[in-house]
Amino acid sequence: MTGVTVFTSLADALRAGFQIYDRTSDGYLVRTQTQQGWAMALVSCKD
Repeated sequence: MTGVTVFTSLADALRAGFQIYDRTSDGYLVRTQTQQGWAMALVSCKD
């Protein structure tokens, strides 16, 4: 099992092929389609 990817900027997540799925209290929840299904990641924008 793999861990959760956490990006420090939305631009980094978008460059990695993710799209915005939802807003969180400190950033975004993003997702990308893979052969195994959806891969989810977090974007933490607060310091």
